[in-house]
Amino acid sequence: MHIRVLAGLTCAGALLVMQPSEAAQIQSIAVEHSDGRYRVRMHVLLDVTAARAYAAFADPHNLVAINPDVQDAHLLADGSLYTQVRTCAGPFCKTLRQQQQMRYSARGDGGHIWAQVVPEHSDLRSGTAQWEFSALGEHAQLDFEAELEPAFWIPPLIGPWLLENSMRAEAQRTSLGIEQVARQQAASAR
Repeated sequence: MHIRVLAGLTCAGALLVMQPSEAAQIQSIAVEHSDGRYRVRMHVLLDVTAARAYAAFADPHNLVAINPDVQDAHLLADGSLYTQVRTCAGPFCKTLRQQQQMRYSARGDGGHIWAQVVPEHSDLRSGTAQWEFSALGEHAQLDFEAELEPAFWIPPLIGPWLLENSMRAEAQRTSLGIEQVARQQAASAR
């Protein structure tokens, strides 16, 4: 996604109570705005293996537990993913509806997820997002890229700044949620 605005693409997430941890490390976040489109790049180091992080995030049933802003996430009959995400950037809040065509590609050392917004069933004119989970020792490197064009107004002068600031907090919450769900799945598999 936002990561708040883009969380809908990920879930792009009400969060299960998480145990305090600051293991996830946001390495970089960049937001660019041009011609009504937002481009987002984010790099995060997760304190779980890439395979576990990918498995946790790739299961749509986990998205509500992973991200505190996802109010609904379910698969539709055509296989696409529908999400409702409560997003805020500064004082501006919106419940963002999105339908996305999803592609998943698991690997032994992580995986790749690709999402394409279905504009006629979304609050976006267009959008794509990609998540790459790669192994970095016993950790996961999560590289996220998205491009979206909202079908609603975002203040042009402060929009990128608001988006980047809200993304930092959202990225930390989402990353910790991925770690928590991945650990819970690993513990229940024992």
